[in-house]
This record gives sequence, C-alpha cells and structure tokens, in this order.
Amino acid sequence: MNERLALERQKLVRAWYRYVTRQGPALAIPDELSDEPARPEVNVDEEVAASWARSALTVPPERVSAPVVSEADVKHSWQESPLEYGVRGLIPELRRLAEEADLIVGIGNTDGTLLWTQGSERMADLATSINFVPGGQWGEGSVGTNALALALRTRQPVRVFSAEHYVQTVHDWVCYSSPIRDTQTGTLLGVLDFSTTWEHSTPLGLASARHYAQQIELALSGRPAAPVSDLQLRFCGPPQVMFGGRRLHLTPRQHELLCVLALHPGGLTLDALHAHVYGDQPISLSTLKSEVSTLRSLLGGQIASRPYRLSVPVQLDVQEIEERLLAGQVSAAADVYDGPLLPHSASPLLTYWREYLDAALREAVCRSRNADLLWRYASRFDDPEVLEVLETLLSEDDHRLPIARARRAALDAAF
Repeated sequence: MNERLALERQKLVRAWYRYVTRQGPALAIPDELSDEPARPEVNVDEEVAASWARSALTVPPERVSAPVVSEADVKHSWQESPLEYGVRGLIPELRRLAEEADLIVGIGNTDGTLLWTQGSERMADLATSINFVPGGQWGEGSVGTNALALALRTRQPVRVFSAEHYVQTVHDWVCYSSPIRDTQTGTLLGVLDFSTTWEHSTPLGLASARHYAQQIELALSGRPAAPVSDLQLRFCGPPQVMFGGRRLHLTPRQHELLCVLALHPGGLTLDALHAHVYGDQPISLSTLKSEVSTLRSLLGGQIASRPYRLSVPVQLDVQEIEERLLAGQVSAAADVYDGPLLPHSASPLLTYWREYLDAALREAVCRSRNADLLWRYASRFDDPEVLEVLETLLSEDDHRLPIARARRAALDAAF
C-alpha cells in the first residue's frame, strides 16, 4: 500500500470526523482514530471546506447512497442530451479504460444527475451500492461534497480524495471530474467523472478526466449549431420573460416556476419541483400540476414532463451572473445584476439563490477595490458595507466622498 496515500487519507478522515462531530451528534469513531492521541487540526482544501459547510445544511454525513430518478426518465434525458452525441464515438475507448484501470466512468448533467456510466466489474458493484448509476443525483445538495458537484460549481477539473467527500460511505473513493462546455459559447453542458478506490489514486486521474472532457467538447463542436436561445429570463430585478422575441406577462408564481426549472436543465420530479417552489406550504401536487399546465400552454408546450424541464434553449440572468463572478468578471456581473432575485418569493431554492448571489456579488465588488465599480454599485443599491469600503478609497477632494458619507450616515440612522 502507498504510505503517502494512506497518510493523506488518515489525515483527511481525522479532519472530517472532527468537523462533522462539531455539527451534530457524534458519530462512531473511525477505526483509524480510535487508538490515537489527540492531534492538531488538519487543514483541508478551501473549496472542500466551503463545500462541507454548505453540505452540513442539508445532508446527513451518514447518508448511505444518492437519491435516484427513474430509469425511464434518465434514459429519456440521456437520449435528448447533446452529451450523448459527444460521448458516442468515445464509448469503446472509455469502456476499455474503465476495465484496464479499474474505474467507473460517469457523465452527469449540469445539476449533477448521472446520465451514463461504465465501469469495471468491481467498481460497477461498488457504484451500485451507493447509487453511482444512471439517475443517481450527485449534486451537492443531495450527497454533499463530491468531485462532480465541485467541478460543476467551480467550472474547473477537480480531484476529491477519500474523506474530502462529505458523505462517509464514499470515503473509500477517489474521484476526478472535469466540466464539459460548449466550446463556442462557454455554456456549461455537464461533467465527466472518473472514480476508483482511494488506494488507486494517481496524478494521471485528473489529467485523464480533463483530456476526455476536451475530447467530448471537440466532438460537440462539430455538431450542427443549436438554435438561438428562445427563452430569455431576467429575474434579478424587475422580472422580464421574453419568448420568441415577445414579452410574456406572467404571475409571480409562474416566474418562480420558470426560474426553478431554468436552474435545473436536467429536469425535476414533481415532488422535487414542489419542494423547491413551495417548501413546507400545504399546497397539493394537483395544484402544482395545474400551474405547470397553464405555464406550458403559455410557452407553446415547451415544458416536458418525466422529468419536468424546459425543452427550449434558455438564457437565465441568475446563471450568467454566477458564471461571470466565477470567471472574475465582477464589473460585467454587476452590470447584469439589477436587484435581488424575485425578492417576494418564499421558495426555498430561490431564497437560497437570492441570498447567495447578493452576498457573492457584494463581496466581489468590495474586494475589487475599484472605486468606480463601487460607486456604480452604491448608486443603484443602498448598501452601507459597500459605501464604507468606497469611503476608504476616495480622496478628500473627490466630489463623491461627501455623498458616500451622507448616504451611509442616513442608512445607519434608518437601521
């Protein structure tokens, strides 16, 4: 056994155990820690640590397997996905690689739902036991920190080793994931993952995932161009829905439904759609079906079912803002952002996205230390934190300084 890998794993198990026991009831002490004296804290990767914090909000660390959508639903999604076209010519090579390297290979959509897998006999058996199978939902909100979820979130190739996974049942795995993009538009299409058990970890794993993701992208670049986006959604600020060049005047509930569906291009079950839109509100599934049916009629039938998903190309300002922030394009993100996401919505999913985007953009603007950008942002939104940072950057002879001071004083007095 590789002693370096074993030591790395042991340190991560220790860090994970200490983290999860601080979040809730103590778990059974792992064998590798039971006879050890107390040791100093072990640092984990910054992205992993942030993911653990998000995972702790929704995922029990003792979860055994991923939730799964039905076989019929995922088969339909795979057949309709452009990823199927991109992978088609690589399947024989990926099968051979899986057998020879004792891997499980997976292709997931943009919300982390696996659409296709291929593995060696050993890894296929292990994968089945935790639902790393077509239909398995490996988004961060379902199973916590994992390579697919982090690659989709960061838009970068990612390795997640052993106890960096939030769910304990995956601590024997190492996973390498790389995002798959449209080479012309940069749009995120999905994710490629190679996984095996931790003792087979190799630096070539991440390079291989990156290489084959690029091969899929190249295959897709030769595909006939997709039609120009037909559905344009702006929900950060005054809601605006454009369909086929025509503005639709919709109800607040229809805005919520559209936004939730646009954030899940791979589709949602009726129960999942209900949870994301209504949360714990006592509203029946039949009411939701009726609302979806009405919205489907307004969109010319462009909402599919099993799972529920938009079947027309979509541009969503929420995703554009996040993508620009991740690319470091703070000024461009601020230009797209015109206010909080559907501020009157009580949808659990949209509340999360509203708070997340507000905080992420504010911090990015403050960290930019760009006085012009801060002034532009502060001129549009009442934000004492931004005004405070702006004051530190403006010189005493800058005509904007007294205005910034006065506005911050007024906001402090009001609150």
